[in-house]
Amino acid sequence: MNNSKRIYRAAIYVRLSKEDGDLDDVRKAESNSISNQKSLILNYLKDKEDIEIVSIREDDGYSGATFDRPEFERMMSDMRAGRINCIVVKDLSRLGRDYIETGNLVERVFPMMNIRFVAITDNYDSSKKDADLMVAVTNIANDLYAKDISKKISSSKQEAMEKGIPVGRVTYGYKVVLDENKVRVMVEDKEAADVVRWIFNEAEKGTLHSVIAAELNAKHILTPAQYKVRHNIEKLEKLRGVKWTVDTLSQILKNEVYIGRYVTGKDRVCLYRHEKRHTTNKDEWYVFENHHIALITKEQFYAVQKNKRKVIKPAKKQTVNMLKGKITCGCCGSSIHIHPEKYGKVYMCTHRKRYGKDCCNCLPVKVDDIYAAVLAVIKEQIQVFIDREKILKEHHNDSSVIRQEQVYTEAVNKCVKEMDRLMELKSGLYADYTEDLLDEKEYLQLNREYSQRIEKLKIQADEYRQAASQYESAEKTVAQLKAEMLRFKGKRKLTQEMVDLFVAQVRIYENKNLEIVLNYEDELKKFAELNMEREAG
Repeated sequence: MNNSKRIYRAAIYVRLSKEDGDLDDVRKAESNSISNQKSLILNYLKDKEDIEIVSIREDDGYSGATFDRPEFERMMSDMRAGRINCIVVKDLSRLGRDYIETGNLVERVFPMMNIRFVAITDNYDSSKKDADLMVAVTNIANDLYAKDISKKISSSKQEAMEKGIPVGRVTYGYKVVLDENKVRVMVEDKEAADVVRWIFNEAEKGTLHSVIAAELNAKHILTPAQYKVRHNIEKLEKLRGVKWTVDTLSQILKNEVYIGRYVTGKDRVCLYRHEKRHTTNKDEWYVFENHHIALITKEQFYAVQKNKRKVIKPAKKQTVNMLKGKITCGCCGSSIHIHPEKYGKVYMCTHRKRYGKDCCNCLPVKVDDIYAAVLAVIKEQIQVFIDREKILKEHHNDSSVIRQEQVYTEAVNKCVKEMDRLMELKSGLYADYTEDLLDEKEYLQLNREYSQRIEKLKIQADEYRQAASQYESAEKTVAQLKAEMLRFKGKRKLTQEMVDLFVAQVRIYENKNLEIVLNYEDELKKFAELNMEREAG
């Protein structure tokens, strides 16, 4: 008797929405916090010998009214891939507050995928009998709760936007405090505000944005994203590699919030109606002039905008990137673009270009050198193809090869003929049994033997057909590729048409090593294998 207990591979799922964080009941908000959810679940599982923790998925700041959540999607991917067969949550509302979708998951999807689902505080464990009791009722309550909270919050935020009261996050350089009337107002955040003023001062002097970014990075000034989570060590660590960039500076230098202008209502979302976030028309915006203390003067702001227009040079003739979408960095996986250098145009890793040479070992390579390498590989493969095609043609005209093809065809016909004979014998067994020519034991034995022989013949016939089709498909493949490849045999310069037809992927590795993957490599490999088989025959 096997007493081994089934071990479940579990994913812990925790979620905290913005709505939960805004609740007036501080104790409830704390009980729902990510850390407390994890602590409760881990404590619950510590004595569960049949559950092994595989992953912990956290969706911090995502509403339960929608299932468009990154970590939830990853958990579902793990489920579909068979990496997990158990999901554990604090309660059903952490999985979702839409009772229809949540109920569908718990009562249909999870059972179909053989997933054990545990909602601890709801006393729900799908591995136990009567586990479906009260599930629908609980989910209905969660859905009504989500809609009620979403309506209240949406109404509150709409009223705040109309009055110019800051809602959500504020721009880098400012922070939100409560005034004497307990109303949220924007005030200067001195540490970040000083950085903003310095950026505008440098830009007004005409300093290039790339130089400003480099100096900020050299001084280890936190970026806006890092500054926002500076008090959360765990989140700050995740953003350790983020640097100041030209794009970040451009966003700051064109933001009118720094001259006291506040705009709200640029985008909207309604969770309880399952409405996705979308941008709004300008006539739906709420604009407030002199809304808060400006960090810079309007004169300086518009001077910076004027400087930006001055440095815009007439558009040059753009360099055509024939490998666009096909060339990547083999070191870090980033895209590779063409950049001008003193010694000519080069292909350079965008990650290295943006964050510096210490971030990626992929060195710049001249565009002409890569094009020459790609052309050489294409021409080499064309020649290989032509040589193989000649061999294939010679063998095709060989009478021994033709006979080999005929052998396969005759073998298939022989298998089919034998199957027909056995099928006829098998169909007559029952008549022999009813006429007492065979007893039950003989009938069952012969029926089984005929079935096994027929199945074996089917497999043999399929193998013969597959072998014969190799010779037939070779001719078709030759005809298709020959017409395309011969057009480029004598080409001395790489063209876009050649790239589109032949090149699948180009990767640049350390020390300028290249990997060039062609579209027809599999076909060429098949030709080589086919020729070897024929030569051996």
